Amino acid sequence: MPGTASIKQPEFSRDEILALSQRVLESKTFAHSASLRQALEFIVRNGLANPSEPIKEFGIATEVFGRRGDFDPKSDNIVRVQMHRLREKLDDFYLKDGREERIRIVIPRGQYNPEYVRNTADAERTPRDSAPAHGISAVKPTRLDARWIAIAALVLCNLILVGSLLRRQSQVAQPLARFPSSLSSLWQPFLSAGSQPLIVFANPAFLADERGNLYRYDPPGIVSMPTGTRVQSLNDQNGLASGRTSTAPYYYFDSYTGSGELVGAVKIARFLTAHGGPFLVERSRIASYEEIKSHNVIFLGGVKEDRILRQLPLAQELEFRPPPPGQYPMGSYIQDMNPPTGRPASYHFQLDPATGAIQVEYALISLLPNVSKGHYLLDLGGLTTLGTQAAADFVTSERDMAQIENMRKSRTAGRPRSRFFQALLEVRVRDGVPLDARCLLVRELNQLDAW
Repeated sequence: MPGTASIKQPEFSRDEILALSQRVLESKTFAHSASLRQALEFIVRNGLANPSEPIKEFGIATEVFGRRGDFDPKSDNIVRVQMHRLREKLDDFYLKDGREERIRIVIPRGQYNPEYVRNTADAERTPRDSAPAHGISAVKPTRLDARWIAIAALVLCNLILVGSLLRRQSQVAQPLARFPSSLSSLWQPFLSAGSQPLIVFANPAFLADERGNLYRYDPPGIVSMPTGTRVQSLNDQNGLASGRTSTAPYYYFDSYTGSGELVGAVKIARFLTAHGGPFLVERSRIASYEEIKSHNVIFLGGVKEDRILRQLPLAQELEFRPPPPGQYPMGSYIQDMNPPTGRPASYHFQLDPATGAIQVEYALISLLPNVSKGHYLLDLGGLTTLGTQAAADFVTSERDMAQIENMRKSRTAGRPRSRFFQALLEVRVRDGVPLDARCLLVRELNQLDAW
């Protein structure tokens, strides 16, 4: 149980520990992680002030992450998620900025009190959290569980592969000055000096019943839960399609991401690496608002897959719309808020009349202002995962982006061009594979220039 483990007394002085923590907080590793800096400062100072008292999850939630007095760790795992990220961030610090530090800060699994050990070359990395948190039921070891474990393992292997690709840095980078003009207007903010963009790929949450059926699960107020958490009710009017029934319990499953988001993330990462741009990667289910506002962000998956993106107050001219209640979930569409004369007001799938397979789908490329001034947000999303993949391919292609650049030039001839725009893509699909995409229209978002 976090917070109840025995407390190891430090062998270093209070002044040494405080000086170290200050260097950690001011390091480049923690430069864009304000919430993690606050969490580290809180546990260091409280651990030193009351070394015999375990630091409680409730105290971190209310004092650091702004939760109210009715905070319930059984339904809100903000502390466990953020402390897991803090352990990883500390490991990164000692691999980079803190290689020469004499003291190593360790937060052992199962407690929140930091310990201080000698930082040697063979010092072990902080153990990763793996056990379910206290008070949350784990999935029973049935044959169903074995299948889900196999699926989760496959997904985890994919994510590990993505991570290894995403963190590589190219030895030969193409300077931004030699960038093709069709690419520079989109990518300049993400590759400028000092920028470290954040790639966020969608991973929607599901509930699984004991028969193996999956239901989309995205109720308001839930940040994340450990995979396998028992849930007694769907608590979501749209969780079950019309006429379908299922009985509790359900099990929370958030280790899924679409194939298009996966391929798109690798495509974007390789592109950034080839042009010398360092970057960060996060899945949308645990990306924090603090991270989003502190970086230039590239979303893969679109607003319908990402709750944080849906909450950003950004007026757009082309918007994703969900299907009407009770309709087949693939009935999502894109709405044009100001359609020109002779152009449709909405864009829906085109299906094969014989098989019902998707033949044509649509995607949006949206370059928008982030919530913090001076930061940008690039959203690449399709009606399905195939459209997301096509959008990622499109924005990294000099030839394809020339379509958008030429359309923007013709629309803004003699007038100032906005920093922000949206582009609608039509994607031709065959046998579940996006073959090619073309840009149907581009909208300048001049109203956002003052953001």
